[in-house]
Parts: sequence; C-alpha cells; structure tokens
Amino acid sequence: MRQDTTSALAGLASFAKLQDVLAARSHEGCAVAKMTFEAFEVELGQAVRGLENELKAADLARYDVDADAVMVDGQAWRKCLEQQPKTYLSASGPITVARNLYRPADGGKCSCPLELRAGIIGGLYTPVLARQVAYLMGHMTSDETSQVCTELGIAGPSSSSGDRRPKLLSAVWERHRVPWEGALRQPEVVTAEAAVVAVSLDGVMGPDKDAQRSAKATREAAQKQGLSKQCRGPAGYREVGCGTVTLYDEDANRLDTVRYGRAPEYKQQT
Repeated sequence: MRQDTTSALAGLASFAKLQDVLAARSHEGCAVAKMTFEAFEVELGQAVRGLENELKAADLARYDVDADAVMVDGQAWRKCLEQQPKTYLSASGPITVARNLYRPADGGKCSCPLELRAGIIGGLYTPVLARQVAYLMGHMTSDETSQVCTELGIAGPSSSSGDRRPKLLSAVWERHRVPWEGALRQPEVVTAEAAVVAVSLDGVMGPDKDAQRSAKATREAAQKQGLSKQCRGPAGYREVGCGTVTLYDEDANRLDTVRYGRAPEYKQQT
C-alpha cells in the first residue's frame, strides 16, 4: 500500500514553516508577499533546506546502533554514552542527531557506529558535503570555499574546517595511494588508434597557508631587525609537481590526456 507522503510530512516543523511561507506569499499586505522575487527566492531556499535537514536527520538516525555491546575487529566495545546529540554538516546545512557511543572494554577512545555506518567524514561532514568541499578546495582557498558555501546558502563549512578536510583525506589517500591509483587506472583504455605517447613533467608554485604564515613571521622578524630586503622567490608558495600523459594518433590528433598533480613531501623528510 502506497504511503501518503503529505501525512508523513505533516508532523515536521520544517514542513509547517514551508507551508507558512508559501501561504504568506499569496496574502497581500504581509511581509512575505511584499518581498522582491530575489528575497523570496532566498526565503524559500532556506525553508526548503530546513525541511531537507529535518528529513536527513531522521534518516541519519537510522544508522545508529542500540546495543549494550558491539564487536569491532573481534574486540568487544561497550556502550559508554547514550543518545548524545551531535550536529553534523550536510550539503543543505547542519543536522543534529542523538547517537550512542562505544568504548573498548579495556578502555580507550570512543567510537560512533552511526558515523562509521553512514560514512561521516572526520566526525563532522556527510559524504556529499565532504566531496563538495574537497572539490572546491582543489580549485580555491579555504576562505573562498567558505564564501562559496555561504553564497549558495549552505550554512556550516567554515574556513578552518574546510582547510582540515583535504589534510584528513590526503592522509587516508597516502596510506592507500598505490592500490587506489591502480584502481583508478583500471578503466583507462588505450585505443587502437594510439600511435604516440607524450609525457610532460612540470611544477607550479601554489599558495600554501602554512607557508604564508611562516613567511609572514619571517618578514615581521626581519622588520624588527631593521631589514627590508625581500627573500628570494615567492614568499608563502610551494612548488606542486604536475604532469600529463597524452595519447596521439598517427596524424598527431590528441586522443586522450591524463593529468596528475602531487604536492612534494614537506621538507623532503624521506
């Protein structure tokens, strides 16, 4: 039997707010009716995202585990905190869910089954938002990423949290880089028309937040000593290795290009 979707939404406060916004828009004289279309578009977007957040919170709660103990890698983990609320960041905004936490029987750091089962990234981001922020961080700074999210009406991702996501993901990627890169290359196919392969290696200087902070400290220390000479090279930048592998046919027509980019190891410790 098909469920009545409207009745299922009727009990949600966010759905009632959305209905109020739509009803007020058709009543002349009220504030919502007097809004410009731009202002109404913002108001409507906030109401719809509010409904989306409440629906996501209800669905995310389904991933919680309610048991006295769970087994993790053959080890018993016992419930240590029950129904502890936490706010996660999603692609539509913050969502708050109460969840249970578990700790190893012999002591240690707590773990949240809900986060593990739902794929929460870094204990804060939903998978979709984590992917979106990672994509933005690959094209702009953390400040600009936060500004884009604000402009799109997505509340939550700050400059500092955006800055931490790539570092967290990079650490995981580095631990599995060889097999994961192999998996990414599996779908690649060299067509029969390919006759020439061209490999290009280069480097590009990119701004680095930590390097810029270090450069600023060096510059301020030099000023205190009465020195004004600028250090050689662009301050606050580090070289990022990049390269391409391109296939051409016999007539020098480009068939395909695979691009690579990789930051050098910090201070070349190994």
